[in-house]
Amino acid sequence: MLHIIKKSPYESSALKDAVEYIGQNDDVVLLTEDGVYAAKKGGKFEGLLVDLTKKNSVYCLLADIKARGIQESEIAENIKIIDYKGFVEKVVEHNPMTWS
Repeated sequence: MLHIIKKSPYESSALKDAVEYIGQNDDVVLLTEDGVYAAKKGGKFEGLLVDLTKKNSVYCLLADIKARGIQESEIAENIKIIDYKGFVEKVVEHNPMTWS
């Protein structure tokens, strides 16, 4: 399953709710829109996401990172950055579920 997190973890429980539901080794997480704030190095949610990457793939949408003034180098370790083409590929490969 592809778990799409669109809301900022500082304003919504979407990320925490999704993490409780996410299975091991089969689920994929994609941070989009304000959800990309969770992926910043040194941020409150970095540890949660780094732990999640040990068992699951976590992606961040490049366009949303750039739109929020975040540099690629500011994204936490093991979180992969993808473009819109990669986003579409993930949606096609996995059954998407959006958390808001």
